[in-house]
Amino acid sequence: MKIKLIYVTLILGFLSCNQTKKKTSTQENVKTSNPNSIRFELLTDALNTPIQMSIPDDNTHRKFLTNRSGQIVILENKTISPIPFLQLNTAQDSLGLEGPEGIGTINGMAFHPQFSGNHKFYVCYNAAPSIASDPVKLVISEFLVDKENPNLANKESEIRVLEVKGAQVSHNGGKITFGPDGYLYISIGDDAMGDENYVHHAQDLNHFYGKILRINVNTMPYTIPSDNPFIDITNAKPEIWAYGLRKMWRYTFDPKSKQLFGADVGEGQQEEIDIVTKGPNLGWPYMEGESIYLEDNSIDKSGFKPPINTYSHKDGVCIIGGDFYYGKENPNLQNKLVFGDFRGSIFSLSQESNGKWTRELLEIQNKPKDVFMICGFDTDEDNELYVMGFSNTDAGPKGAVYKIMH
Repeated sequence: MKIKLIYVTLILGFLSCNQTKKKTSTQENVKTSNPNSIRFELLTDALNTPIQMSIPDDNTHRKFLTNRSGQIVILENKTISPIPFLQLNTAQDSLGLEGPEGIGTINGMAFHPQFSGNHKFYVCYNAAPSIASDPVKLVISEFLVDKENPNLANKESEIRVLEVKGAQVSHNGGKITFGPDGYLYISIGDDAMGDENYVHHAQDLNHFYGKILRINVNTMPYTIPSDNPFIDITNAKPEIWAYGLRKMWRYTFDPKSKQLFGADVGEGQQEEIDIVTKGPNLGWPYMEGESIYLEDNSIDKSGFKPPINTYSHKDGVCIIGGDFYYGKENPNLQNKLVFGDFRGSIFSLSQESNGKWTRELLEIQNKPKDVFMICGFDTDEDNELYVMGFSNTDAGPKGAVYKIMH
């Protein structure tokens, strides 16, 4: 039982979910009845903490699964490759628990848009410091596929694109993905994780914490896109695309509208969904969802971009961003954003004719026996949707990847 509790603590740590209440929730625009229902079809339960499924545009139909504890593996015909595509953390115990300070853990990966030709992919992970007294580094690195074996990464090809240091950086990593514009987007959190002396940097444009970054990796060192919003601002990091977020662990680009929809994990009161455009201030740490987090009457909050939907900790503890659904298996989910909560709930979000975004709770017909802790969502080549996470079973933590079916 002690090992199980430690494992759950580690997972809660990387998601930075605070389950304590601070204030009364605001109105949340959620329907009271929901005719929709879904069911799970198991794809694999061979990993301990699957957090992402990635499929390169190379006509091989391989599914690459990111295991939080330090590996990327290939799944074909519901079978995991016996040798990991990439192994970062070699000093694991039998449960694949993260190493000291989370070293070797992976937050996410992304294939280059021209992967089929240049064989490049990118990984966001926690790296060991170069000096023992330094804090852990959050690293975004470029890798190449092995020339002799397309199912193996060439670990020696690593080129570090970006490094971020800080006392809390080991659990502030987030998603990396290429946008419709071909640039690499990177989310970095600003969660104190119980540190009373932590200074929030989400409002400081001279820090990467609490930001979404946007860079061009087609040249090394990377370059800054000329239309980044803060490129000509004094004392501002030109990589910044948006700021004022707490921890956008997962976000997605809608394939139709091309808009970025992000799920920002709350501290103690609300979870939120945001549409992230060029240069917005999302309000953290002064705002959390639609509510005030830090009282400061000297701050003008009128310029903060509000979320399109929120929910309180009566309905969940930690939002996990998802994807828009454009597949065929679930007609009731067409054109809706499907996302979840770490505690196991799955929602859909759709825009009404009046412009309001309305959230619906989806009924899971065949819930796993043990509570399924959701860590991520992704889609396949047919735009079908998958959910990843783990259950804290009597036998210990058990990860799973499910296809969402009607």
